[in-house]
Amino acid sequence: MRRWLLALFMALALTGCMTPPTLPPNGGKLAKGAKVGLLVRMPASAEHMHVGTTVFNNFSTTYPFPWTPTAKVYEAFTSELEKAGFQVVRLTSFATTSVNALAIFKDGRWIANPAQAWAARKLKDDQISAVVLIEATRTQARMECTGGPCDESFMQNSGLFTRGMLASTRYFAVPAIEAKVFVMDPPLNLAAYEPMLAQQRQRVRQLKDFQEPRDLKRLSSTELAPVASAIDDYVRALSRNTAQALSQGVK
Repeated sequence: MRRWLLALFMALALTGCMTPPTLPPNGGKLAKGAKVGLLVRMPASAEHMHVGTTVFNNFSTTYPFPWTPTAKVYEAFTSELEKAGFQVVRLTSFATTSVNALAIFKDGRWIANPAQAWAARKLKDDQISAVVLIEATRTQARMECTGGPCDESFMQNSGLFTRGMLASTRYFAVPAIEAKVFVMDPPLNLAAYEPMLAQQRQRVRQLKDFQEPRDLKRLSSTELAPVASAIDDYVRALSRNTAQALSQGVK
């Protein structure tokens, strides 16, 4: 276990994922009326991944969401940002790869990413003060360590993760979603701080009252409804925290 923790610490250090520096009070706070660019990219399908007692019990299935994920996320974030007094500009002409790292953490401080300088210039020309990017991300749904190497399960899309052990099954809602919130001047990623940091680290939620389905491999829309509801709740909470970070600053 000690070796595993040391290896994790070294990996974080090497990848630049150590804790960012402390910011002054209200760091990243924008004035009311500021323009906030918004870009959302979400897959249309939900995923159900099951890990059973043995590998022969494992399976993965896709299902339609009860709503269009991209439209749902746009709606939630636009509502909260406008409520906070910002002007929302949809960045539909931008690729996610052109605005996914507008601010990077290097040598103990935030700097503008030279690789995305063209996008940054265009955004500033359009008087965009901050960019909110929400996209699907590969998400760890499970990690089990029982003395040997740890077993992990990752999901590519939002949905349901189930873990079967003997006669019992545990159910988890997995929002495979990552939000990044870049302030343009000075460069800063507000998602690296509270209140967004802890929320995104702990996005997988166990559904303790989930009703056992008739057929785990063929879930009905009614059986999937609690999963969709949990993901919807997460999106709305994330949108509120994003608006809070931009209107009040972060710590």
